[in-house]
Amino acid sequence: MKLIPKITVLFLVAALFFTMSVRLTHAVEVKQLKQLELTKVTVNPGSFYYSFKRLFEKGKEKFIFSEEQKISFYTSLLKVRLSELDYVISNKGLSEIQGSSERFAYYAGVLTEELIKQNKVNEKENLIKEFGQYGKFLTGLRDKYPANSSFWMLVQHDINTLNILSERLK
Repeated sequence: MKLIPKITVLFLVAALFFTMSVRLTHAVEVKQLKQLELTKVTVNPGSFYYSFKRLFEKGKEKFIFSEEQKISFYTSLLKVRLSELDYVISNKGLSEIQGSSERFAYYAGVLTEELIKQNKVNEKENLIKEFGQYGKFLTGLRDKYPANSSFWMLVQHDINTLNILSERLK
């Protein structure tokens, strides 16, 4: 019977998280985000609530059974991860850049693998175009650091990952 109180507490924490996350906003370069149709993320890496957000996303992922919903979910998560990476770089959250960069590359790969598995030709072509736009955006983020520095290389690895995944989608 100890499981029921734990589940109740988890739901209350999740509800509190989403209530408070509305208040946690940050300044984002709105023009670039609108151009890429990225969402404005309110809970970012380094935030106290970030681990709860990730836990909620992992739980939500487990309850998606439709192939179309999986693609939609991974597409939205990829955009969220790009927004988080933008936030971390723009706010000089140096301790969070590596993790944010890795999470972005991970979800780009997960989305690519899902599209290859489902063999959705039109969506593959659209994703290749999106990856091209993301690459241009990431180039701007990368250039905020000195060439060949560690942070520059982390963002460059994301650009390279998008290029490799685009080739796999062709």
